[in-house]
Amino acid sequence: MNRMNRQWFYRGFRKKLRTALGRDAADALWQEAGETYAQILAHHPRIRRHKGAMVLPAVALFMTMEQHGEDAEALLNAYGDDMGQRFASLVRGITGLPGVSRLIWRHVEGIMDRMSSEKLGYRRRIVSQPPDMYGVDILSCPYHELAKALDTEKAVLCICHMDKAYMQGFRHIRYERTSAVSEGCACCDYRLRYDPGRR
Repeated sequence: MNRMNRQWFYRGFRKKLRTALGRDAADALWQEAGETYAQILAHHPRIRRHKGAMVLPAVALFMTMEQHGEDAEALLNAYGDDMGQRFASLVRGITGLPGVSRLIWRHVEGIMDRMSSEKLGYRRRIVSQPPDMYGVDILSCPYHELAKALDTEKAVLCICHMDKAYMQGFRHIRYERTSAVSEGCACCDYRLRYDPGRR
């Protein structure tokens, strides 16, 4: 069985490949990426959880597409944008419910801590706290570090694209990020502000 078929985040990428390359070429590439993914897991069994769950399928796809002369970065980044838009729609619906955005803002520090704590492998610097703004600089990201260790640093840019797109879905919470470590910058500069007028 192809392990790629069990990766919920990347399953839709097969359809994008079929559109770009044609069904037969896309299916062959998908199968090969699954074999590459299985080989990576066999060599790195301890990194399946958290960072590995998102990174390793992207790395397998990236490696396979590059070997076949495809523009892996562009295809994966476009998919990250698409997935981010889908998640943004869900977030917009949830935060449209009365009181949800205010509740999220009240707990923004704890939520961000659970998403980017040092326990999960991040290095970060808090630069501002509510009520005015929650700001955090991510100095080192485990997704990026893992991809870099596997010599496929650009494979995780699709995750950054997804992240930037879906965070625009929050009602009443303004999100900005102008830099990312995966793009060669010193940090990912997350800035969140509560904005009751943002719809």
